[in-house]
Amino acid sequence: MDNKSVQYIEQELVISTATNSADKSNFDFLEGNTIQFDNGDKVANTLSTNFLGFEDFDIQRVMGNYHCGTDHSLYELQNEISKFLGTEETLVLGSYEGLCAEIMEVLLNTEDVVIYDAAMSAPLRRGVKYCQAEKLRYPHNDMAKLEEQLKLSQLKRLRLIVTDGIFFDSGNCANLKEIRQLAAQYDAIVIIDDSYGFLTAGKNGKGSDAHCGISGFQDLKIVNMQNALCCNTGVFVSGNGNLVNLLKLRSKTYRYSLSPSQNDIKTAIKIINTIKEDPSRIATMQAKAHQLCEILTKAGFKCNTPAAGIVSFITDLPIGKVKDSLRSLGLLAMYSKVGKLTMVSLKVSASCNFNLK
Repeated sequence: MDNKSVQYIEQELVISTATNSADKSNFDFLEGNTIQFDNGDKVANTLSTNFLGFEDFDIQRVMGNYHCGTDHSLYELQNEISKFLGTEETLVLGSYEGLCAEIMEVLLNTEDVVIYDAAMSAPLRRGVKYCQAEKLRYPHNDMAKLEEQLKLSQLKRLRLIVTDGIFFDSGNCANLKEIRQLAAQYDAIVIIDDSYGFLTAGKNGKGSDAHCGISGFQDLKIVNMQNALCCNTGVFVSGNGNLVNLLKLRSKTYRYSLSPSQNDIKTAIKIINTIKEDPSRIATMQAKAHQLCEILTKAGFKCNTPAAGIVSFITDLPIGKVKDSLRSLGLLAMYSKVGKLTMVSLKVSASCNFNLK
């Protein structure tokens, strides 16, 4: 971030800290509906969602870490993500949709502007829709139009550029290197939704920014943990420490949403540690993506060269015929209509097996 944005965020953080106070305590879950803090205090977990007492189901979680603190396993996950990505701070929440819907609302007001890619994912698009800032949209990956809009909005107090890292519909990567250069030139903050780039793009799986040759990304990165980390719930936001702490103090999602379950947290930690120990899994997954692209090309479909773990193509065939063709190859996909065309997207993992008949 530039000096102007840094000063603004620091001022807002001072104001929010004076009027709000997130609980920084750490605790462990005990048997039943009890948690124990580091100082030895044992308290009834009245903020648990387990009203009916299903202790045997291993669904220990709390509503609102803001109020009661953060359990040690969640704190460990946040630290592991920050170390892996090389960011200052990470915040893990339970609701991806909730965070996307309010992140712009937390940071922006009527004096600001948000500039976003036309092909951006729907959850972040809803966040843009309901925030109070002026909204400007640029055509997909059109850097000339983005620069034009940055020039026109130079009198705004704060400017936010929002984009996906890897676009699920097309499978291509945002022009993040140019976006970062323009952000630095015109004093803007960048938010990336890297839900399809984290642990799939870049040599070590650090995401779409690493894939584009950017090191030390320090604004904000959002990742839906259901994708790369095999979790049932959860989202993390990682990046600049002041921005993350401002979200922690102002975010209603952080106050009131469920924390991820203990099973999801342990799974996420195990996956990150496994990738750190064996980064070759990322290369295997990327090789599978190119293999899948070749299979689809032989079947008569024209695929985009995959940037990471997403392979996509557009065809004029109806969805039913495309679905039957892919099933005969042993593949499942997501389908959407774009006018008279069918857009097809497939997620790839290192363990994918393809029917090569």
